This record gives sequence, structure tokens and C-alpha cells, in this order.
Amino acid sequence: MKISVIIPIYNVGQYLRQTLDSVVNQTHQDIEIICINDGSTDDSLKIVEDYASKDQRIKVINQENAGLYISRQNGIRTASSDYILFLDGDDWLDIDTCEKIAATAKDTHADIIQYGLQVESPDNNHPDVRWFDAWFNVSTKQIDGADEMLKRCYIDRAIPWNIATKAIRSEIAKEAITYQESFRINQLEDFLSCFFLFFLSAKWVRLDGKLYHYRYGLGMSTKKVITIDDFEKNLQYFKGLQSIQHFVANRKVSPIVQEVAMEVMPQYVMNDAFHFIFQRLDKNTDNRLWADALTNALGREATIYALAAKLTQCHAEQARLMESESQARRKKKKYLHLFRDMCIVSGLLLIALIALIVLF
Repeated sequence: MKISVIIPIYNVGQYLRQTLDSVVNQTHQDIEIICINDGSTDDSLKIVEDYASKDQRIKVINQENAGLYISRQNGIRTASSDYILFLDGDDWLDIDTCEKIAATAKDTHADIIQYGLQVESPDNNHPDVRWFDAWFNVSTKQIDGADEMLKRCYIDRAIPWNIATKAIRSEIAKEAITYQESFRINQLEDFLSCFFLFFLSAKWVRLDGKLYHYRYGLGMSTKKVITIDDFEKNLQYFKGLQSIQHFVANRKVSPIVQEVAMEVMPQYVMNDAFHFIFQRLDKNTDNRLWADALTNALGREATIYALAAKLTQCHAEQARLMESESQARRKKKKYLHLFRDMCIVSGLLLIALIALIVLF
């Protein structure tokens, strides 16, 4: 069984050798290694070309910088294998990952094989690290049917929608990208891509073991303040969402697929946009700029509805908070009264005790 390992690469020369070593030394040798150099400006291309000169299984695609979404699509088009898996250029795999995937594929004939992720971080107790560990290392063993996969992923949030840590049957991965737009998406790429993969699949299985090693912190910007230009680029995911909705609208689909594409995913994407606006956008940004950007991405009517829904949500949360504070004050007042009454009773008992001692 042949397996393709697709490695998008962008300025990761410092870590790339460890990544490539973990793949070329796999115990399962029937693999092809597709390296997409995404316009790197460091020594990444030189490193991968040096490895390719020594290992004919390595194919190098050199392209202008287009981002992870396009790089993966180009890698899938190039693949000539039974299964495809993805590895970021600064992460690495256990040495027997492909062997375990091949064995699981042979035993289960699964369309998607999910394996675990080991977070490589100096602080394993950091809340983000604990979240990653819980999110990527699920307990579910098997899921049958596209509807159930979509439900468990997008509605129940029981399995992750990441691309890394999944081995995908090649024909499914190739068909999935025919429905995706070929433009750059910088945010929620996996969230969008997994919809098509699940929709086209019939069986998902979990492979025990944390086989993927994720170098936590590199390339992450969850706390970084962003500019209005960054915000506008991130809003490209609305176009990706529209592709999914167009795909669904032109087919007879189940109620679950309809709910996921038309309700659940739009809400999540909109919440992500609001997160950038209210939590990470430069506070000096003119509000009209982000409003215009959102309107250009969504359309005026949809933007008004989204902002109205957000305002309603904020008011509801504020009302709940005020009620909670009111309940806390009432509870505190009740306990203060109880404490006062107990003090009075204790004082009276003490006076009675002293009186008894005096009398007797």
C-alpha cells in the first residue's frame, strides 16, 4: 500500500531536517514525499532539494507564496498513492506512522484514519496545551456514514476538523479539492476542507497512538494584535463557506448536511470574525473600516443581520451577568442576616449561661 506524505514548506529551515528525517526513515518504505516549497526566503528549498537528490521518493514543487490551503491542493493533485497524509514543515512523525496507517487501512478499509497528536511544548500544563491534547486525542473509535461524521465534527464537536493527523483515501482527497475554490485562505482552512472530506466519506476510524508531533507555538498568532489588512485577508474564509453552501444548495442532501452548511458553519465563521474584531484588531482602528470589510465579504444585508444577532447575544450575556450578580448580592445578604441572627442567638445563650453560673 502506497502512502503520500504532503509537506507544505514555508521558511522552516531551522526545523526541516528533523521533519524530513522522520519521513524518509519510515519503517513503511512504500511512500512518496511531496514537498511544496511555498515561496520560502530562507534555506528551506536548498535543504529539501538536497534531500531529494539522495532519495528518489521525494518530489519537490516550487511555487510562489500561496498559503497552506493552495499548497495542500497542489500536493493532492500530484499524489499517486492509496492514502494521503499531511505534515507541516516544522513538525514530525513517529517512525512507524505510515506502517500503522497501512495496517489500519488494510484491516478497516476506512476512508479517513485519525491518529493522535503529541504537543511538543516546554510547558505541558499551559491551558492551550491541555486544550490541544483534549481536542486532537479523541476517544471515539469509529464513525460510519457521512452524516454522522459531519454531526460528530461540526455539531457535537466530538472529533477535530484538522487536516494534520488524518490519513485520507486518495480518491476522496482528490475529489474534495474539485469542489474547493483555488484562492488563498489564511484562516479556518481545515474547518472548510474537512466538510468535503467528511461529506464524501463512508467510514472514519481512530488509530491509537500519538503519532504526530506538533511543535506548539510556531506560526501561531492567537494572541497577536492584527491590522485591518490582516483582518480583510482572513475574511476570505467567507468565500470558502459560500462555496460549501453553493455545493449543498445544488444537491439533495440530508437535514444534517443542511444544518451543518447553512447554520452551524456560518455561525462559527461569523463568531471567528467577531473574535478578530473585538479581541485582536488594533484598538486604534476606525470602526468604519472593519464594518466596510465585513460588508464587502458578506454583503450589507447579511452584515446587518450578523451585527444585530451579536448585539442581541451581548445584551443576553449582560442580562445573565447582572442577574448572576444580583443573585450573588441576595445570597450574600441572606448569609449576612443568618450570621447576624446566629450571633444574636449565641450572645443570648452566652448571657443565659453566665446567669446560670452566677445563680448556682
